[in-house]
Amino acid sequence: MENNKDMTQGLTLTHLATGISDEIPLNGKEMQLATDRSESLNESWSLLCDSVYARTGMYIEGNYQVDTIVSAGLSKDFH
Repeated sequence: MENNKDMTQGLTLTHLATGISDEIPLNGKEMQLATDRSESLNESWSLLCDSVYARTGMYIEGNYQVDTIVSAGLSKDFH
């Protein structure tokens, strides 16, 4: 894990078409969805993507590779 000075909780991503890195800060509910490990994790991921899209206009699925998840300012590999 490495310290992320710019974001407390969220995702770091790479845009698939351009290779440009980006960050998406997540609110508490989105963070809860991002860390779901239950049998409904695919549904949680879809809800997360919809929420981020509604809030930011960025749609993650199919457009971005998720590189890391940041929790309490610490980055770790997403998968």
